[in-house]
Amino acid sequence: MKKIAGYYRLSMEDDDIKVESNSITNQRLLIKKYVSQDTELSQYEYCEFYDDGYSGTTMNRPGVQEMLEQIRNNEIQAVIVKDISRFSRDYIELGTYMEQIFPFMGIRFIAITDCYDSKDYIGRTADMDIAFKSLLADFYCKDVSAKVKSSLEAKRKQGKYSTGLVPFGYAKDKDDPYKLIVIPEEAEVIRYIFRLSVSGNNLTQICKKLNDEGIMTPLEYKNLRKKQNRKELQRTTKLWQAGTVRTILTNESYIGSMVYDKTEQSAVGSGKQIVKPRAEWKVFKNHHEPIVDKDVFAIVQAKFNQRKVSARKSIEYPLKGKVFCGYCKRTLKVMKLAGEKLFFYCPNEKISSSAECMAESFSNEKLESIVLREIKRQLVFLSDMSIILQNTRLMREERIKEQEKDLVSLEKKLQEFMEQKAVCLENYHAGALNKEQFRERRNEIAQMIKDMKSEYEMKKKEVEQQMKTMKKSPKDCEGLLCYSGMEQLTREMVEAFVDYIEIDGKLNIDIHWTFNNQFDCSSDGVATA
Repeated sequence: MKKIAGYYRLSMEDDDIKVESNSITNQRLLIKKYVSQDTELSQYEYCEFYDDGYSGTTMNRPGVQEMLEQIRNNEIQAVIVKDISRFSRDYIELGTYMEQIFPFMGIRFIAITDCYDSKDYIGRTADMDIAFKSLLADFYCKDVSAKVKSSLEAKRKQGKYSTGLVPFGYAKDKDDPYKLIVIPEEAEVIRYIFRLSVSGNNLTQICKKLNDEGIMTPLEYKNLRKKQNRKELQRTTKLWQAGTVRTILTNESYIGSMVYDKTEQSAVGSGKQIVKPRAEWKVFKNHHEPIVDKDVFAIVQAKFNQRKVSARKSIEYPLKGKVFCGYCKRTLKVMKLAGEKLFFYCPNEKISSSAECMAESFSNEKLESIVLREIKRQLVFLSDMSIILQNTRLMREERIKEQEKDLVSLEKKLQEFMEQKAVCLENYHAGALNKEQFRERRNEIAQMIKDMKSEYEMKKKEVEQQMKTMKKSPKDCEGLLCYSGMEQLTREMVEAFVDYIEIDGKLNIDIHWTFNNQFDCSSDGVATA
C-alpha cells in the first residue's frame, strides 16, 4: 500500500525562526490535522521526513533525498508541506518538480497555507499567485544570503573574528565570542612543530616524531575540550598526517593575523566552495595574540616557497581506489618506479613506528595477477550459481502455479459452504430442521468457513511472499559471466567484481566481492601474496 509523506523543514535562513508557527513540531501538527480531516488522505499510511537547519535553496538535504528515494521506489503517492518554501526556495528547481517530475511520477503535491493541491491543476499549470510566491521565495533567499555576507564583512573589518572554524591552538573567548584566546597546551604543540620544521625536518619526519611521542592530534584535543563523539574519533588509529602539519605551518593565524575570504560559494545555496587565488585573500594583521614568532614563521614559509611544485599527472590503473591498508584502513598510495612499474605503499607506515601497516611496497602487477586469478575462480562459482538460480526460479514458478490452483479450489469450496449456510437457513424456515438442529448445523458450517478462510489467507500470503522473493532475486549472473575468458584485468571488470581489497602487514590479501550478499557465496576471498 502506497503512503503519503509529510515533509517539514526549518533553517537559519528564516527570519521568523523563533516563531512557533514555523517550528518542526507545528509543521507536523498542521499537516497531520489536514490529513485527518481529508477523507481520501486519511485512508493511507502516513510517513514523515524533515530537515532541521538546512537551506531551501538546495535539494541536497538528507530528509528530502530520503523522501525522493522512496518516491523513485514507487512507495509514496502524495507529498504534503506547510507551504511551498518548505519544500524548496529555488524557483527553477521548484518549478521542475511541480510541473514535470511529480506529475510524471503521479505524485500529488499539497502546500497547505498556499492553498495549493496539484490534483486541482491536472493538465494545466499552477495559478500566477503560486508561481509568484515561489519566485519571491527564491529572491528572498538570495537577498538574505547577500545580507549575511555583508554583515559578516562588516564584522571582520571591525576586527571581530567571524570566519567559521577556530584554528587549532585557539578558542573563542566566553566573554566575547568575536575574540580569540590562546590554549597553552595546544600552543606548545604548534611551537614544537615549527621548531622541528626550522631544524630541517620535512613533513613526514615531523609526523613520525609527533606520532612516536604520542602527541594528540588536533581532532583529539578538540574532543577533549568539547567531549565530542565524531565518527573520525571512533577509529582505532589517530595519527598526525602530512596535510595537517602543512596546514599548521602555513597558517598566518599563528602570527596573530585573521585571514578570511579564502573561498567563495559556487552558487547561492550550493555547498561547494571554490578557493580564491592567495592574492585575493583578506588579512587583518595583529588581530589576536600570536603563538609563533614572525621571524620563525617567515623562515618556514621560505622553505615551502623554495620547493618547486611539479604538476603530477594522475596515474590510471584498474585497481585505483580499491586497495586499502588492513591495519589503518587508509587507501594505499601508488608510486611509479623504474620501468614504469607501479607499487602500493601505506603512507602511515612512514609516520609512525607503532603502526602495523605493510612495511614494504607491493607490486601492482603482482596484485592484478592475483585479483585476476581470484576472479576466474569466482566465475566458476558464479557459473554453477547461475544454473542453481535458474532451477530455483523454475521451481518457484511451478510452486506458485500450484498454490494459485489451490487458492481457486479454496475459493470454490468457500462459495459452496456459503451456499450451504443459506440452504441451512432455508430448511430451518421450511421446518425441515428444528431450532437445535439449525444451530448445530449453522455452527458447524461457520467453523468450516472460518478454517477455510484461515487456510486461504495463509496460502495467499505464501504466494505473495514467493512473488516478492522472485522480484527481489539477485542480479543476473549473466552480467558477470560475460567476463569469462578474459586474460587481462580491466577497470570495468574490477568495478563489476571487487568491492575493496585489504593488504595487512604480513602481505595477506583480503578481497571483498561485490556480490557476496546477493548470492550467499563463500566468505570474502583471502589470498596470500
